[in-house]
Order: sequence, then structure tokens, then C-alpha cells
Amino acid sequence: MPKRAEPQISKTAGQRAITEIVDRRRQVRDPDLETLLRDVPEEQPVAVIRYVLASHRVPDWVTSNDVIDALWVLAYVRRYFPHLPEEADRLERDLLELGCAKQIAMIRMAPPLNVRTRQAVENRILRHRAAALGLARSERQERAHRLSAGRPAKITSAEGQWYDRHALSLWEAASELVGYRTRFDHLIDDELAESIIGLRRAVREMEWPLTQAHFPTLREIGWWAQEIVDALSEDRYADFRQQLGEVHPRLAELTAQQHQARFGSS
Repeated sequence: MPKRAEPQISKTAGQRAITEIVDRRRQVRDPDLETLLRDVPEEQPVAVIRYVLASHRVPDWVTSNDVIDALWVLAYVRRYFPHLPEEADRLERDLLELGCAKQIAMIRMAPPLNVRTRQAVENRILRHRAAALGLARSERQERAHRLSAGRPAKITSAEGQWYDRHALSLWEAASELVGYRTRFDHLIDDELAESIIGLRRAVREMEWPLTQAHFPTLREIGWWAQEIVDALSEDRYADFRQQLGEVHPRLAELTAQQHQARFGSS
């Protein structure tokens, strides 16, 4: 595997990310903040990352933004504390898994990882999972392990193979669409809102890493997403559709692919 290209983050930017985390925690009166402030946070970047990973008695929006800032702090650690590579890898793995749990869009986690796409972030996550299983750091190794981990032969079906490659992308696109309802609720009616609430429920039920037991949840995500995609073609949702930008065609393509994988081209 080629050597990882680290972000060229300055000390000032790294310490600013630490300050953002502390200020955000102060804003919501984090009951655990005193633990972090026993030392000077700017002098303990690793401790700040560990704190973000361990202290969750704050609103989800705080944790989500903390994860992004903590990834920037980690980039700072990798550059200025290069004697901690194994610790840095563990922290990165845990931050990315927390980001998945909090439904953070993959693309938001890309810049501090010095990658450009959602797929690159997904691949980084899969490589960490492979390493945790004692395999080579490879997304292919992680997928191969899941395929050979005693699952029934049915996993070799077209549907199973599609999920193996695209489940995370489907889940992420659905999560992004759900997030738009909060910001643009005034552009939709109760009928579409009900469908988005159903999609949100299915998205929250999904767990990782992927196993065949999660296929029913992915089918429900796909069902709700397809309902929404079809509804969005109506003129009454034109303004909301415009706000969705590329999320709409991306989700439409994924649900169409999922349907074809499940039922064939007919």
C-alpha cells in the first residue's frame, strides 16, 4: 500500500481545533469538561482526542463537530508527534467509527484525512477494520473476511454482493437526505415528511460492520428511499429537490441499483 499522505496542518491550526472542541463543550455546559481542563488542552492533543471518544454526555451535534475537529487534531499529532504512529492509527479508527455511529457524512471526514472522496474515507474505515481482525490493511481483506466468516452461501447472491460494495454508500446518502428535512422542513408537506421519518428510523437501526443479518434493514432503507425519490419528481417538491443537490440523483442511482440487484433487470 502506498504511504499515507498526511495533511500539512500548522501548529496554529491544530491548536485552534483543540480550542474549538473546548469552546463547544463549554457552550453546552459539558458535565465532564473539568476532567479535560485539569491540564492545558493545547499541550495534550492526544488527551483531547481520547476525551472526545469517551465523553458523550452532550448533544449529538456537539459530538459530530468534535469528531471532525478531533480528526484535525489527529493530523496535527501525526505531523508534530510522529513517534506515536500506532496510537494515532487506533485513535483514527475509533474516531471514524464514532463518525459512522453519529451518521456524519463521509465527505466531511475527508479533508483531515487528506483524501477527497467519500469512497476514500470508506476505504480507510474498511482498512482499519481489516487490521482489527488481524488481516492486512486492505478494504478487500475486510470484505473477504466478511464473505468467509461462516455466512450462508446466499451471500453470494447479486443482492449480497451489491451490499458488500455499496451498503455504506446507500446508508450515507439516506442519512444525508434525512438531515435535509430538519433544515428545509418548510419546503415539504406531511406526506413527504412521514416518508423521511420512516427512512430516518431505518437509518438509525442500521449497525456496522455489515453482516447478512442487516440485509432486512438495508431493504427497508431502500424501500423508503425509493418512495422519497419517486415523490421528489412531483412539482410540489421542486424547491426541496433543488436544495438536495447531488444527493437526490445519487440516492436515485443507488436505489435503482439495489432494486436491480434484488429483483434483476425486469
